[in-house]
Amino acid sequence: MERANAMRASGCFETKVCPRCGAELYADMNVCYGCLYDFSRDAPRPPRAPLSLLVGEDGPEDTVNLAAAAGEPLTERVGMMMRTSSVDVWIAVSDEGVSIGRAPENDVVLHSPAISGRHLSIVPTPDGMEVSDLDSTNPARYHGREVRGRVIVSYGDTIDVCGCILTMTGPTIDVY
Repeated sequence: MERANAMRASGCFETKVCPRCGAELYADMNVCYGCLYDFSRDAPRPPRAPLSLLVGEDGPEDTVNLAAAAGEPLTERVGMMMRTSSVDVWIAVSDEGVSIGRAPENDVVLHSPAISGRHLSIVPTPDGMEVSDLDSTNPARYHGREVRGRVIVSYGDTIDVCGCILTMTGPTIDVY
């Protein structure tokens, strides 16, 4: 109790980082308020093999190439690992970047009523990915804070887009 009072008086509190969404939380919290990760169930899990989209001569197909996990490591390629409640998939990000939203003209379409028509854009930079909010109703969260405007997300870091977790991949970054 004395330690908590001393920390409160100094304005300094111990924090921890949510392993699922990257939100910065108070150390005594057992559930992440951003993605509802339960720290009490924090048991080590075996790493999962990443999925990548099957790309044919005519562009992306509507199937996932499960054998691609044994190929080139995704950590050497610029992209993002997208995790939702129903799928984990790696998506390449070109030099021009990608747009994410509910509208069909986006590069990545997320079918959730919480996602805006044009939600955000992600463009690679030498320091990571530049994430730009496109005036969304429910902004993405980076380290538990709303992304308004632009922010550079380092390779290996994660953002939360209305429950869809995006981990930025790039040279020498391991997503697991």
